Amino acid sequence: MALTAFRRALEQKDAMNKLTCSIRTHHRSLAGTLSAHARGVGGDEQSERRAFVAFLKGDVLPHARSEERHLYPIVDPLVRQHGKPTATIKIDHEFITSYISRIEQTARELENSRDTDRAQLLGRLRDLASRLDAIFELHLAKEERVYLPLIEAHVGETEQRRVHEAIHADYAEGRTATSDRSLDVRDRVPRDRHTLIFQSFEGLKPGEAFVLINDHDPKPLYYQFEAEHRNQFSWSYLEEGPEVWRVRIGRCAG
Repeated sequence: MALTAFRRALEQKDAMNKLTCSIRTHHRSLAGTLSAHARGVGGDEQSERRAFVAFLKGDVLPHARSEERHLYPIVDPLVRQHGKPTATIKIDHEFITSYISRIEQTARELENSRDTDRAQLLGRLRDLASRLDAIFELHLAKEERVYLPLIEAHVGETEQRRVHEAIHADYAEGRTATSDRSLDVRDRVPRDRHTLIFQSFEGLKPGEAFVLINDHDPKPLYYQFEAEHRNQFSWSYLEEGPEVWRVRIGRCAG
C-alpha cells in the first residue's frame, strides 16, 4: 500500500513537471516567433504582415484565452496561500529598469559612434524604446485597474495620506539622482563585472556617481573598494534585493 502511494505521488509530481515544462516551452516558442515577426514586419512584404497577423490571432490570442480558462483558476488560490500578489508586477519594474539602462548605454554609444555604426545603433534604440513603451503602458494599466480601486474601496483616508506623502518624498529623492548614470552588469559574465565597475569608477570626476545594478548583493565589491580606494568613494544602497540590487557608487569630492 505504501509503495503504491509512493508511485502515485511520483506520477503526480511527474505530471505537474510536464505541465510546467510544457508551459515554459510554449512560452519560449511564442516569444521567439513573435520577436522574429516583429523584426520583419516593417518591410514591404505583404505576405509577412499577413503571416504576422495570422500568428497573433491563431496562436497568441488562443494561448491567452486558454491560460485564463484553465491555468489562472488554479494559480489564484496558490498565490493567496503561498505567494505575493504583487510579485508579478515587481517583475515589470525589473524589466523597466533594465530597458532604461540599455537605452542609456545605447545613447552613450551613439554619442561616440562612427557613421557606419549609427544606423544599427539607432535601430537598436528605437527597438528598446518601443519595448519599454509597451511594458510601461501595460504596467500602468495593471496598477490603475487592479490596485487603485482596491485602495479607494478599502484603505482609510489617514493611511492614504501617509502613503501619498511617502511616495512623493521618495520620488523627489529619486529625481535628485537622475544625473547619475546607470551601470547594469546583470547580463555580463561574472569575470568581466569587476573590471567594468572599476573602469566606470575611474572615469568619474570628483562629486560624480553612477548607480550599479546587480543580480546579487555586491558587498564583496565594497571591501575591494575599501582596500583600493579608502576615503575616496561613497557607497549607498538604493535597493536591496531579493532579485535586484542598486548601489550608488560615487567619487568623493574632497
